[in-house]
Amino acid sequence: MKKIPYGIGNYKLLKNDNYYFIDKTKFIKKIENLGSRYLFFLRPRKFGKSLFLSMLEYYYDILAKDEFEKLFSDTYIGKNPTPLKNSYFILKFDFSGIPVGEGIEEAKEAFNQHIKNSLRSFFTVYADYLPEGAKKREEEILSLSNASTMLDTFIYSMKDYGVKYYLLIDEYDNFANNIIAEHDRRTYKDITHGGGFLRSFFAVIKNGTQNLSIDRLFVVGVSPLVLSDVTSGMNMGKNISLLPQFSTMVGITEEELEEIMNYYIREGKIQ
Repeated sequence: MKKIPYGIGNYKLLKNDNYYFIDKTKFIKKIENLGSRYLFFLRPRKFGKSLFLSMLEYYYDILAKDEFEKLFSDTYIGKNPTPLKNSYFILKFDFSGIPVGEGIEEAKEAFNQHIKNSLRSFFTVYADYLPEGAKKREEEILSLSNASTMLDTFIYSMKDYGVKYYLLIDEYDNFANNIIAEHDRRTYKDITHGGGFLRSFFAVIKNGTQNLSIDRLFVVGVSPLVLSDVTSGMNMGKNISLLPQFSTMVGITEEELEEIMNYYIREGKIQ
């Protein structure tokens, strides 16, 4: 009997460890068919955003090519794959676990370290696949201490050597929302307005989308507040949160809930 996947945010774990899976893979094709390559998607907490992002990661990652049949054969996209499957390097940031510290300097330090760790992981994971010139830039990039400078140098380095990658950002606003909750509005403005480090970081991402260094971008979060503050009114991409065709991309519909209930009734778990 399939296990209930409460709190599971890793697609590979869900598929390999016999968890119940609601097939949302048809939305991969819908995403690709949009005019924009740079997308934002907002939903409340516990809606399955992280799991969806993980699904995108395994679908597009060049390193998951040999696992495609195992992970997707019983899904819509497995039966109807797109030409882009397993064709990207994946750069992923997860802002959900970044501590905000006791002030801006502590928060900035934690943010810088998270970006450095994520970039280091990228170079480690793809060490055997990156062009030699790109690999040689690792030491230079990781020697930098500022997140925006690190990412900016990374973006131009990958562009120089033709590295095609997909940038995924999970819980993009969790970090800033915690600043509001644990500190005050002024501290929040200091990081998201003017020369604030979070705004500067998203300015680098915007530049990367404009010069096509970042081939595709998918960002998930909870609220449009931070999105508006750090991206000059969301002009770096398309917010698809309110588009009807994506209303059921995460979460559970009434029909899907009925299918789940019927499954566990047949298994004898619900009387």
